Amino acid sequence: MSKMCGLRPITLGAVGFLVITVAGCGKPVPIVRGTVAVDGVPLSSGSVTFESVDGSTPSVGTTITDGSFDVPVSSQITPGKKKVTIRGSMKTGKQVQAAPPAPKGVMVDDLIFYPPPGGKPEVREADINEGENDLRFDLTAKSFEKPK
Repeated sequence: MSKMCGLRPITLGAVGFLVITVAGCGKPVPIVRGTVAVDGVPLSSGSVTFESVDGSTPSVGTTITDGSFDVPVSSQITPGKKKVTIRGSMKTGKQVQAAPPAPKGVMVDDLIFYPPPGGKPEVREADINEGENDLRFDLTAKSFEKPK
């Protein structure tokens, strides 16, 4: 009897694990995270959008903070080839006078924008797989130049 009592919690634990595993069965959800840098320097802030190449699934986007992004699992991004659009800004390291209506003397970080006003972002591609997806997008400062 004591042997049975010793096995019972293990058996119940295994059955509980099996029930939870089967109840949660399905395809693994893609986990998408990554980095965005310009000439090796993390993009200060921005957004990244993933759109299926064939347009068959909704687009999914998230924010970029200090060069990193993490697509929420709740966004339900699907596996497949995606068009990736990145928009953002970089701090230049300079301070400039804030635009009105800010009071005179208020200084803010000088920013350059990608794409620049009037420009179109370059579209990249990424293959999103089930499970972990660690992506890296390297932009160049040339990408930040104003269109001619």
